[in-house]
Amino acid sequence: MKITSSAVRKACISYFFLRYASRTNLKTMSPSNDIICDERGGFLLDELIAQLSSSSESTIINNPYQSTFVTCNIIAIICFLISSFTGNFSQVDKLWSIVPAIYAWMCITDTRTKLMAFLTTLWSVRLTYNFYRRGGYDGCPCNLFGGEEDYRWEILRRGTLGGWWTLLTNKFILSVFNLVFISFYQNWLLLYIASPSLVAWSMAMKRTHCDIDDGLQASSSSLNVFDRIAALIFVFALCIESMADNQQLQFQNRKRSNFIFMHALSAVSGTDGLASATKKIAATTAENNKDVMDGFCQSGLFAIVRKPNYAAEQLIWISYYLFSVAATWPQSLGTMSWVNWSMGGFILLCLLFQGSGWLTEQISSSRYPAYRDYQRRVPLYMPKMTTLCNLLIGKGGKVH
Repeated sequence: MKITSSAVRKACISYFFLRYASRTNLKTMSPSNDIICDERGGFLLDELIAQLSSSSESTIINNPYQSTFVTCNIIAIICFLISSFTGNFSQVDKLWSIVPAIYAWMCITDTRTKLMAFLTTLWSVRLTYNFYRRGGYDGCPCNLFGGEEDYRWEILRRGTLGGWWTLLTNKFILSVFNLVFISFYQNWLLLYIASPSLVAWSMAMKRTHCDIDDGLQASSSSLNVFDRIAALIFVFALCIESMADNQQLQFQNRKRSNFIFMHALSAVSGTDGLASATKKIAATTAENNKDVMDGFCQSGLFAIVRKPNYAAEQLIWISYYLFSVAATWPQSLGTMSWVNWSMGGFILLCLLFQGSGWLTEQISSSRYPAYRDYQRRVPLYMPKMTTLCNLLIGKGGKVH
């Protein structure tokens, strides 16, 4: 075959164009593994779309983008069907502490993703146990889908709060709310907050399948300072959440015991002497258990913020996002990407807690007259600097 000068020129142009494209920010897709390779190393929405839409012939074995998405939607459908059949809308609550850890384990590929899966497992075991001891799994396994239902769902069903919430007294609207928000949105959110594991998986796959300098690949595959910071914040927040849940449980037990004790005293105070003694005991009990008499916990961590467990839960998933940031460092340009698509997970979670916290606050303030004064004294999620300073210098007051 005769090689012409025109053919040589075309071959050279094609060669230099491909070399240029591989060394700039133009994204190229490897046909064998569906990994987007670029100089910057950012995995934004294009990576998410590519992984979800990749065909079965070209997709990577055990692609977690597709497997987690399919698993999430199957769980959502099951939750909707069961909650509709049983009338118990806390089916997602039973899985809330379980499925994010499952998604994290489905992304295992290197040291970072293993650490992320281990930490989510710690979070999962602790939160699942807390849900169990509160009665969330009562009746299992004989009544797998029974157990405790979040009291807020019943309040919404009755339209107790008034306003737009009365729309949920309509059975059809309530069913749509159950389908869209309770079953699907909350399950999608659980996948979204665990999505930093997907970003970390993508970066690990890039190191494996893309043309990266050997020294950079070795340094990127190991944990860095951002991983350590994220892990420390995660564990710290997990400890705070555990302490807050323990304090809340102890308070509820004291509250229940006090109710039984006061009921027994009122039953035996038939004479004037017993009535006088009963009043003295009741006064002493009220003085020593102001929290119990007011009806809500306001000591310990609850003297610093009104919802310490909610605040810690948000911090846990903010720190989890930092692992996806750590996965993008170091890059060939010496920079890292602080923003990627998985950031939306913890943002939406924080917004959910704003709404959930507001709803809980409305219910508490309507039940307990002293709660409004508590709201004025103690912030919701962010502690006051003066309170933190007092704790540091040993003037914690009721914080013990």
